[in-house]
Amino acid sequence: MVPAEILGNLLDINRFMKDKICLLLLAAVVMLGSCKSFSYLTVDLTVPPKDGFPDHIQGLTLVNRAVDSRFTDDPEDSVQLRFYRSGFVVDTVINDTHAADTLVQALANLLFESGRFDVVIPENRFLMKDSVNLFSDTMSWTEVKKLTQLFNTDAVLSLDYFRTGISTNFNRQYFTVNDINDDMYFPIYHASMKIDYTVIFRLYDPHSQVIIPSYFITDTLTWVGNHDVLADLFKGFTPVKKGISEAGIAAALNMAGKIAPHWTTSERAYFVKGSELLKRTKTLVIDNDWKKSRQLWLELLEKTRSKPLRSKLEFNIALSYEMEGDLNEAIRWSVRSYNTLYRSLTYNYLEKLKERKLLLTQSSDEKNP
Repeated sequence: MVPAEILGNLLDINRFMKDKICLLLLAAVVMLGSCKSFSYLTVDLTVPPKDGFPDHIQGLTLVNRAVDSRFTDDPEDSVQLRFYRSGFVVDTVINDTHAADTLVQALANLLFESGRFDVVIPENRFLMKDSVNLFSDTMSWTEVKKLTQLFNTDAVLSLDYFRTGISTNFNRQYFTVNDINDDMYFPIYHASMKIDYTVIFRLYDPHSQVIIPSYFITDTLTWVGNHDVLADLFKGFTPVKKGISEAGIAAALNMAGKIAPHWTTSERAYFVKGSELLKRTKTLVIDNDWKKSRQLWLELLEKTRSKPLRSKLEFNIALSYEMEGDLNEAIRWSVRSYNTLYRSLTYNYLEKLKERKLLLTQSSDEKNP
């Protein structure tokens, strides 16, 4: 047996060694954190659309050829009252002018905000309002050229079909609460509404006199509500008229997602240690002053012979070109940094640049066959 005194000493030594190891590990972590020579910047990167337009189409005239004499713009209260009178159990189609126009207006805003298009909506944008046309025929090139010349745009994007089907349901159920003397019954009211929309757009390009294949969009929006007080149920339930307008907005979002670029958030590393200049330019990077930063990095690059510093400067220069949209130069400078001094950070960044280059190239080839 080990004497208690010796055992106690061994336990003290063991605790001391554990504490020492923990302190050493903590110090190593702190040193590694303090030695990290790069920082991260959150950036927004553009992602090309799946069905983008040819590059020469920058300006668009948006017109509405779906609205005809079947369409009305009834007040919200009147529409809601019709559904209440039917017990809120209805299955119908409503041709709503306001919803169709909301679709066009919302799409125009989305396309403009994407930074890819300039958009014009004519004041007289309902081109088929006085006719009855279940599905619009294609526009003549004479009419297309007249619109593009009048509004100085490159093409006409026409809403040629818009349909909203509305299905509502209402029912009441009872649940039981057991009481000592008697069972008590309480009602629960249920309401639901489904609005399915179908939309067709056509793009008319007078430059090549080609009608781009139709953009067919369809989806369903659903609303569900439950309440033990009937008045409170419908007080918080989306009105039918508003629901139809929301369907128009949903269709606009769907269409914009097909033809306009969108943005995604990502992180990019850049070097902030290795020289006093890299520390100073950190502020310029945060302010997105890439030209000034690159000028300073290039000046230092000409003066230094240190491979570690040169590779950092070349890496940062590559990033500056990517942030300005020049992927070719970004890849070229990333390769230079990689060849000067291998870093896993540089290798990973080069792979990201190649992926972005491939994605943009494929998108461009599909738009301009």
